[in-house]
Amino acid sequence: MTEYNDEFWKWVSDHRKIDPYKLRLNYRADTPWINDAIAQIENERRAKNKFGNVAESHLLPTLYPIGLSIEQSTTPRIAMLHRQLAHITPGSPFRILEMTCGLGIDASFLASDAATKLTAIELNSQIASVAEYNFKARENINIINGNSIDYLTNSNEHFNLIFIDPARRDDSGGRVYNLHDCTPDVTQLLPLMASKSDVIMIKMSPMLDVTQTLRDLPQTTELYVVGERGECRELLAIIDTHRQVATPIITVWSDGSTFSFTQPEEAEAEASVSMPRQGEFLLEPSAAMMKAAPFKLISQRYKASMIHPNTHVYTADYRPEDFAGKVYQIDEMLPYSSSNIKRIKKMKLNCDVAVRNFNIGADELRSRLGINKSGEKRLLGITAADSKPYILFLSPA
Repeated sequence: MTEYNDEFWKWVSDHRKIDPYKLRLNYRADTPWINDAIAQIENERRAKNKFGNVAESHLLPTLYPIGLSIEQSTTPRIAMLHRQLAHITPGSPFRILEMTCGLGIDASFLASDAATKLTAIELNSQIASVAEYNFKARENINIINGNSIDYLTNSNEHFNLIFIDPARRDDSGGRVYNLHDCTPDVTQLLPLMASKSDVIMIKMSPMLDVTQTLRDLPQTTELYVVGERGECRELLAIIDTHRQVATPIITVWSDGSTFSFTQPEEAEAEASVSMPRQGEFLLEPSAAMMKAAPFKLISQRYKASMIHPNTHVYTADYRPEDFAGKVYQIDEMLPYSSSNIKRIKKMKLNCDVAVRNFNIGADELRSRLGINKSGEKRLLGITAADSKPYILFLSPA
């Protein structure tokens, strides 16, 4: 086991700006901690790319010897969302069990108030020791290396919140996406968790289907579809064990914008459909909004028109300020025809290319139109209300 002492950290500080590949070539593993020190330098860079600049950087770990733990960790902004949804009252006693600690980003943010007492369980002994090192100055966080199901089964303690992020890899390291294939299977574990906690928060893969997730977790009170930087990052089920709801509220949280609805509301909503026009604003839902699929409600609430029932982009005569997605202005609209393909190819454009409900993919469209580079403007291939294909030229609004 590496001792992360002053010598270790001085070596990391002295070599931080050197390429880790060169360090591995130039330094043999004579010193027991050299490999871990090089991994620390490499993973600090990964962490910086993933976490960015964080206002509450004091809550981030300092030791990163395991790259996979960074890949699988929550970003600080989403960890702050988890803390907000936990409804922790500052200064009031609050007890949390984190059943899948990992790098401990969620544990750190959930326990940011000193009155909160958090117990974090980690099955992997190496990761547990890293978490213990990172939180050694945090008296309100207790790291335990062990099996969280065994711990919960044998514990007489009642928690205000249980947080769990089931592992999404099988024994061979391959990714799994079905909720029942994750470790542990929370659908089987729910009765035990419900008997020991007021609220359960389950972080899940963004690949899961929303409707199937609600079938698998019928106790769900609220379901969050969480997006960040244009990607859908996770599904988050919140189960209030003291409350039952006939229809859970689904909330899309996308880089701070929110959109809440229920599936019956979406089923009953009516959407308008119309042809897009030059000068209108085009609304392109975020990946999280697409995952949640409130397609008719988007039209209804934003007073926007679908450009086709199966083309999930919308047009409006105003720019909504709170839209969970991107907003463009339509500069030009052309039928997708041989003559227009030739015309566009001669223009030698640099722009982003995408398609929605189009008969070919974005890469093939880019190739046919002779577009080699991305740019600030966007070219979108769509099927419009008349069921014909068109090319839209868009500018950021």
